Amino acid sequence: MSRRRPPYIALRRPIYIGCEGVSEVGYAGFLQDLIRDANLPVHLHIDELGPGTGDPLSRIEMAALRLKQLQKKRSAPAERFALLDFDQAERDPQRAERALRLAADNEIMIVWQRPCFEAVLLRHLEGKAANRPPDTPGALRALEREWPEYRKGMTRANLARRIDRDAVLRAADVEAELKALLHCIGVL
Repeated sequence: MSRRRPPYIALRRPIYIGCEGVSEVGYAGFLQDLIRDANLPVHLHIDELGPGTGDPLSRIEMAALRLKQLQKKRSAPAERFALLDFDQAERDPQRAERALRLAADNEIMIVWQRPCFEAVLLRHLEGKAANRPPDTPGALRALEREWPEYRKGMTRANLARRIDRDAVLRAADVEAELKALLHCIGVL
């Protein structure tokens, strides 16, 4: 009697995504759903950097610390991203410059959300890809006009009720750093 060979299961390539807060965690989870639906051999290691941090530098410091901890377990992904609001970087350019250097030293690509997550999310919507609100309150107002049900910190399932793969590609057409992330994970 011959033994049946187990089916081949492709290893999933891990990619680290450090998230500024709950909203970005929901979005990264939504991207993981797109990866799963496309049957791509990728797994996102989603890490919320918000608790205990306050600006891009402290978030990149947290990401670097957590990546070092993963490295000790030999499970630190080689490809690394951080989703951060640009308006916070503008408040203290010197700390933002230090964040960029630390990110580069730790091979983390910062995906700047200009000026914030809600503005990038707005650019996912049909006909709004070129919409560039000047500040966070303006971005939130513009998004709520187009998406009255939107609330900060939406889950991946709630995001999926309004955006889909086409919406993500629409935003990537005007967001170079998002496009690089999507290319890395195989959605593009």
